[in-house]
Amino acid sequence: MTPPKHGRRAATPSPVRPTSARRSDFVAGIMSRLTRTGGSRPAGVSLRPVLSVIAMSFAGAMMVATSVPALAITATDTVARASVYAPAEDTIELAPQTVEVGSDGIMSTLAAEQYDVAAAPPPIVSQVASVGSVSLIDTGAVVWPVLTPEKRSGGYGPRSAPCSGCSTFHDGVDFTPGNGTPVMSIADGVVVLATENGGGLGVNVEVQHNVGGELVTSSYAHMQFGSIAVSVGQQVSAGQQLGVVGTTGQSTGPHLHLEMFGTDGARFDGFAWLSARVG
Repeated sequence: MTPPKHGRRAATPSPVRPTSARRSDFVAGIMSRLTRTGGSRPAGVSLRPVLSVIAMSFAGAMMVATSVPALAITATDTVARASVYAPAEDTIELAPQTVEVGSDGIMSTLAAEQYDVAAAPPPIVSQVASVGSVSLIDTGAVVWPVLTPEKRSGGYGPRSAPCSGCSTFHDGVDFTPGNGTPVMSIADGVVVLATENGGGLGVNVEVQHNVGGELVTSSYAHMQFGSIAVSVGQQVSAGQQLGVVGTTGQSTGPHLHLEMFGTDGARFDGFAWLSARVG
C-alpha cells in the first residue's frame, strides 16, 4: 500500500530552546527516523538499548565540551601565546629626586663650639707607716657611714664621762643605727688600718681620702669582732661596707664611733663636715 503523498509547506522557524529541549528533539528525531518506514518498528525489536547508547554518547560529548579548558582545545594553535599562569612582569623605575634652592637662599656656616680642657688635679701622696706611699685621687662623692644617720647618741665636744676611763671630751660622733647594721666608707680612699685590737676603740678601721684636694682620714670604731670586710692597702669606694656596728672596746652599747682628722691629726666635728658635703 502506497502512502498518500502530501505537499510540503515552508517550515516556520522555531524559537531557540533550552539545552534540555534540544536533547528531547534530538531523541525524538531518531525515533521518527526509525519508525518512518512502514509507520511501525519490527516486532520484537526494542528501541530502549539504542536510545540509551545515543543518550549516553550525547551526554559524554556535552561533558567534554564544557570541561576541557580552552587552552587544550586550541593546542594546535601555531601562534605562541603567553601562559595565563605566568607571573606578570612589573618593572618600577625610580626617578632621582632633586631639590631646587631659590636665588634668595642664604648659606650660613655654623660656628665651631669652643671648649676648654682642664687637667685633672694631681693625687695626694701620703706616707703611712703600715702601708708606705699612698696615692689618693680626688673624689667628689661623700656619703653617710650608716643608713640612718639621724639616729645618734652623742656628738663632738665636751661631755660627762659615760664610763670609767672614758674621756670628758668626745672626739667623734656616735651613731646608733642598731647592732649588726652595715658600716660604710664615707668616700673613695685607701684603707690604712684594719685591726681588732684597737684598745679603747675596739675593732677599728681607718681610711684616708682626698676630698677636694684635702687629705682626710675617717676612723670607724667599736665594730663587731670578725666583721672587718677590708684589708690594709685596699682601695675602697664611697658606700663600700667596712664592717658592722658592735660594742667592742670602751663602749656602753652597740654604736658606731666615727672620728675624723686631717694631716695634723687633730680631730674635728665629723657630723658637721658630712652634713656640709653629703648629697
